[in-house]
Formats: sequence, structure tokens, C-alpha cells
Amino acid sequence: MKGLVFLGFGTLFGFTLSRARITDYDTITGMFRLTDLHLFGVIGGAIATAGLGIFLLRRAGELTLAGAPWEVRPKPWQIGAVWGGLVHGVGWGLTGA
Repeated sequence: MKGLVFLGFGTLFGFTLSRARITDYDTITGMFRLTDLHLFGVIGGAIATAGLGIFLLRRAGELTLAGAPWEVRPKPWQIGAVWGGLVHGVGWGLTGA
């Protein structure tokens, strides 16, 4: 039953992101050209929503699907993540997709 609730919230969240034009070519290129800044707000809202959701799940004592408690640990810093992020960002900006 809980899985269906989470699926419903995830579907609603995805629908909201699509309505925010996050997949629109002009919106994406406008973000990278710094002429349309609303996408930065959408991304910030997505991060805030995820953070709030994890906070509420931890506070309620809920467990992950694997049965472990919710835990957010810092990951070790790796230079490959920086290069991967740069390649992804450049590709995203060039294709607008």
C-alpha cells in the first residue's frame, strides 16, 4: 500500500516538472544562456521537495524498501564526478534535451 502512495507522489511530482516546461528546448537553452532563469527555480524546488520528503520519512521512522533506516551520508569526492558533470552539462546545453 505504501508503495502505491509513493508511486502516486512520484507521478504527481513528475507531472508537475513536465508542466514547468523542464523538457522544453527553449527553456533549457534559455537557462544556459541566462535569459530564462525560471528553470533554476524549478530545480531548486525539486531539491527542496526531495529534502523535505527525506526529512519527513526519517522523522516518521519509516524504512527504505530494503528495510533499512533512511540515512544520508556524504560521498567521497571524486574528480570523475566533476568531469562527468561537465560533460553532461555541455551535452545538455548543446542539445537542449
